[in-house]
Amino acid sequence: MSKSKYHLTNREEELMEMLWQSNKPLTSVEMLERSDGSSWKDNYLHIMLRSLLKKGSIQVCGTVQYGTQYARQFEPALTKEEYAAKLIAGKGLVDGSIAKVTAALARETKVKDTDKLIKDLEEFIDTLKEN
Repeated sequence: MSKSKYHLTNREEELMEMLWQSNKPLTSVEMLERSDGSSWKDNYLHIMLRSLLKKGSIQVCGTVQYGTQYARQFEPALTKEEYAAKLIAGKGLVDGSIAKVTAALARETKVKDTDKLIKDLEEFIDTLKEN
């Protein structure tokens, strides 16, 4: 089975999770500080950042000054949901599969508030019809 071009390694997913949960862009220094006992070293983090930039998963959104040097700030270029959708789409699903995948996902995640899910899906369908 071939991997989607959007596939991230486990470590890259950990880093993306950190960025998704952050309320602000992060520098590599801040990422290392937040890594909570992870074995990430500075060089390894920079390799992951380059890989995520190349894959289009993150983007540089600014710089901040640390002493006499400047550090780039990074933010996600896609949401967690967009990443999941790209993974699923990369499996070669056709238009007719989208509804089945949505239903399977709702069952798999054991959606508690089905009324809200139905309302959200109806709003999405209405938006699709308008466009």
